[in-house]
Amino acid sequence: MALLDFDKSKITLAPNSVDRVTAAGKHQTTWQRTAIEVAGAFLVLMAIAVGILALRFALVLMHGSLY
Repeated sequence: MALLDFDKSKITLAPNSVDRVTAAGKHQTTWQRTAIEVAGAFLVLMAIAVGILALRFALVLMHGSLY
């Protein structure tokens, strides 16, 4: 947690926040981070694919209604 020190116009960290950040970083293993990144990339690619299919559907529908 960052605390604002208005007297010195600086941002200082709370003393116990650094311990929690390092403990959380050590707790999460490499394979878990890799799995999360792979799942995120898969979701992004699926969203792109659905967007392309929706665009194709809209274009085919427009082409059919014009003629």
